[in-house]
Order: sequence, then C-alpha cells, then structure tokens
Amino acid sequence: MTAADPVPAPLEANDSQRARALKAKIRDRVSDVRRHLLALRTAMAEFGEDFELDAFRTAYASEDPVELNRVKAVERGVDQLYNYIAELAAFGLELAELRGRRDETNARRDLDALRDAGVISGELTRRLQRLRELRRMLVHEYATATAEQVHESALIVAVNFSAFYDAYRAWIKRAFATQP
Repeated sequence: MTAADPVPAPLEANDSQRARALKAKIRDRVSDVRRHLLALRTAMAEFGEDFELDAFRTAYASEDPVELNRVKAVERGVDQLYNYIAELAAFGLELAELRGRRDETNARRDLDALRDAGVISGELTRRLQRLRELRRMLVHEYATATAEQVHESALIVAVNFSAFYDAYRAWIKRAFATQP
C-alpha cells in the first residue's frame, strides 16, 4: 500500500462485516443521486428557467391536481435528496467511527460532525442545516408550510447538493477504500 492508496476505514478493524455493509449502502446512494438531482432540476424548470417563485406559489395554492402534482414533484425531489445527504453523512461517520451504529438519528449532529472532520465547509454546513430545518417543517408541519419554504428548500438542494456530494466522495475516496 502506498501513501496514495486508501486506508481501511477505522470500523473495519472492529466490525469488517458492518464496514462492508456501510460501503455497499454508500455505493448504492452515490450511484443513485445523479438521476434524482436531474429529476429535481427538471421539476423546478417546470416553473420557469429560474424556478420562478410566483409561478411556484400559484401552483402551490392551486386546486388543480395537475398543478399540485408539479409542486409535489419538487417536494419529493427535495425530500429524497435531503434523505441521501442525511444517510450518507451517517454512514460515512460510522465508517470513520465518528458515530456509533446505534446512535440516534440526528442529521444536525451528523452535519456538524462532517464539518468538524473537515469534510464540508462551515458555510455549506450552515446551508444544509437550513435545509434540514425546512425539510423537518415540511414533513412534520405540512399543513402550515408555505410555497416560499418549499421553494427555498428546493433552491438549497439544487445549488448545494453537488458541493456536498463532491466533498463527501472526495473524503470517502481519500479516507478509505469503498470496495469490500
């Protein structure tokens, strides 16, 4: 092994089977995100080239099921990509033994841990924390959610997902082998 070769993940020394399972989950998600990001961007483009808030707001308030489904395509894309961010963070942190297998799910803590580990910047962490707050509200307080909040969450994902993805992939590649 040379200095450029990835080193085994810390978890591999204690639980190689779990490390293999986590690497497989990471590979699955990493290989799946591109199509979901493209789908979200396509759904957003339905509301104008610049994802116009007024057009989105009109569809969000509409009684027309076709218009509502256009909105729901954006909402689902945001939710799925947010979930991938949260899962990838948890899996990578566990692989690095910066998070325990049985630790309670906590995306706020995991995003902060990625920042503290130097994986993502403080500014990207701040944006992803805002996305986390919006997503929590959209899922758990949907009746009071606004078109503006959904719109903001979609913009955060569309603008910041690639930065997260690139930083995360570089960390995984740099830190440890992803093949079992």
